[in-house]
Amino acid sequence: MTISQAVAGTALSQEDRYCADTFNGAIASAALSAAWEIGLLDELASAGRVEISAFVASHDADPEAVRAILVALSSRRIVSLDATRAEAVTDMGFESAFSTKGFFYWLTRGCGELFTTLPTMIKKTDREGHFVRRDARAISVACRSIARTFFDPPFRELIEEVHFRTVADLGCGSADRIVMLAGHRPGIRAIGIDMAEGAISVSKEAVGEAGLEDRITLVQDDVLNLTSRPDYEDVDLVTCFLMGHDFWPHDNAVRTLRGLREAFPNLKNLILGDTCRSTGVDGPEHPMFTLGFETVHTVMDQYLPTLEEWQSVLDESGWLIADRRLIDLPAFSFIYRLAPRESGGTR
Repeated sequence: MTISQAVAGTALSQEDRYCADTFNGAIASAALSAAWEIGLLDELASAGRVEISAFVASHDADPEAVRAILVALSSRRIVSLDATRAEAVTDMGFESAFSTKGFFYWLTRGCGELFTTLPTMIKKTDREGHFVRRDARAISVACRSIARTFFDPPFRELIEEVHFRTVADLGCGSADRIVMLAGHRPGIRAIGIDMAEGAISVSKEAVGEAGLEDRITLVQDDVLNLTSRPDYEDVDLVTCFLMGHDFWPHDNAVRTLRGLREAFPNLKNLILGDTCRSTGVDGPEHPMFTLGFETVHTVMDQYLPTLEEWQSVLDESGWLIADRRLIDLPAFSFIYRLAPRESGGTR
């Protein structure tokens, strides 16, 4: 018997299998993000299979590196490889992995440096200034995918009967939302607002590709401390997705939500979509994304509110919930259509 045969025939204990799966899952997470970025994941989604030699020829890629990515994916049954490892086909885990690829990209590309340098951010003496480094561009790309798959369908349903002329999207990221809105409603104007230069860069590319430069304005501004601008005076709808938790803690959130009505004097509706801190979840019960989301923001010293805490802040800052959608993934997520209290829920 050869050594490889002996290893292959050795059954791992339950504890060893658990640790192996945890380790291999980390490798597969990075491989999934890489496969998406180089176009491999999309090709698998389109054709259901990839011939490695054909892929590397068309993408000027290293065949062994591509094969290594596919082997890592096969460890989680995302793909399976033939006996010669020349071709990969989608496996039982592919559909779920493809729909959630934005979460993996957020984790490994957007927050990768945070996790690899985590030991250097624990001591209080190291937690000064800008001690956390994340990739704003990668996070924008990841959030675009997450929003398209999990937030946009209920958002489109919720906004269908809301009338507006000018929309401002806070934390616009990739500009995906305002490009979508401008495409569906030819008469509107849109403003994308983000403080991250990397996000504005991604937005400019998206707006240019859509040919909407004449109707979409991009502004680098701090959402938490918006400056007064003439462009803001005509805004009657504000949207804000996946960054509402940045408004917190409580007093800051109240101030920011009140400030939106001052920055946008003609505001009729605020559509807020975000993920909250989990409640009643422990240990291995954490659903997908929740543990990563909460770990990252805890390290960043960013408070995450619960759904109940959001309700109290909305009441205190003068907003009414006119409509709502609750979202299963990411868990503990919501979309609210808010109206200024005195308007009574204007559409």
